[in-house]
Amino acid sequence: MSILIGRTTGIVVSGIGSSMVLRQCNEMKACGTKLVGAVGCGQVPHEDNIDVYTDFRSAIMAGAEVALFFNDPFDVKQRMLEAIAAGIKMVICLTEFVPVHDALEIREAANRAGTMLIGPNSSGVLSALQSKAGYFSDEICMPGSVGIVTKGGSIAYGVLSEMKCEGLGISTIVSVGPDPVKGVGYADLLPLFEKDPQTRIVVLLGEIGGRDEEDAAAVIASQMTKPVLAYTSGKYVEDGQSFGHAGAIIRNGIGGYASKVDAFRRAGAIVVEAFKDIVPTLVEMHRSADKESAA
Repeated sequence: MSILIGRTTGIVVSGIGSSMVLRQCNEMKACGTKLVGAVGCGQVPHEDNIDVYTDFRSAIMAGAEVALFFNDPFDVKQRMLEAIAAGIKMVICLTEFVPVHDALEIREAANRAGTMLIGPNSSGVLSALQSKAGYFSDEICMPGSVGIVTKGGSIAYGVLSEMKCEGLGISTIVSVGPDPVKGVGYADLLPLFEKDPQTRIVVLLGEIGGRDEEDAAAVIASQMTKPVLAYTSGKYVEDGQSFGHAGAIIRNGIGGYASKVDAFRRAGAIVVEAFKDIVPTLVEMHRSADKESAA
């Protein structure tokens, strides 16, 4: 099992005009993803063997349920609105630097249609050895029982690589994106991991700024029975200083490190304050879970 995407999930790609995107599509096929094809991209090299559709309705008729967007920042809104209007169930926006007003329009359209929006500026979703929709790769992870939810991709790549070295695998990893205006957040995804029979432990990789982590802590306290390991980056960032991502900024004491860590602790999460301790702590959590299962 997994969450959001699996072996039978049909995925269509938008914005396939570059060699980088073609490479991502070929990686998707190589890991077993059900790649239905691409929409509105002109000609695709014959050797790539990717079907091309004129619109999203045609792709849906061919089995597409999820649309993955690589389009340029000023083009992606129109393409996403077309997919939502056509009836796509989930849209994943990998595009960075989407204008805030465009992101607001996309989110409003998705909410009205009942479409799940992941992103903008997401690194995507990966269910190990089942389905890939984004930049995460099976090369740096293995299948297992850890669910991961993160904002950006960079910190997650490090965690995935160290987990693989320790023989720990994932069920699904989801990047919600670090932008201040986005679709689903941690709080929306945690209950899905709670219900997923493959997932035994959840890792939440947070960062300063906004209220996403505090909202997630409320869900951990009220809905999660599975153990959650929580890490928040930005411990030493000062008030008013931006930290990498657009949404990672503390203003007037709101969104700070201390409030997030305190919220996680009060919710019962296992809090790790140093990056180097994430995977060793996860190893110990797995051992404890194995002992409980054997008892």
